Amino acid sequence: MGKKFGLVLAGSVLIGVFLAWMLLKGTNAVQAWIDPNPWLGFAAWGIAWLCVLGGAALIARVVFSTEADRVDEVD
Repeated sequence: MGKKFGLVLAGSVLIGVFLAWMLLKGTNAVQAWIDPNPWLGFAAWGIAWLCVLGGAALIARVVFSTEADRVDEVD
């Protein structure tokens, strides 16, 4: 139970990092860093997408995993 909660929490944090980047990338302060150096923007874009994909993978691991101690009833 604790491991599943931790995986869901970590996945949610990673997706939150992606959403924060999507909100912050259009602000003047971030644009001032990205405009002179397009490689920095490309790297941040790649890291943000890796975060969302990793977060979704962690949550999917919890949702679609089989429980070893689950007993299916047979009639």
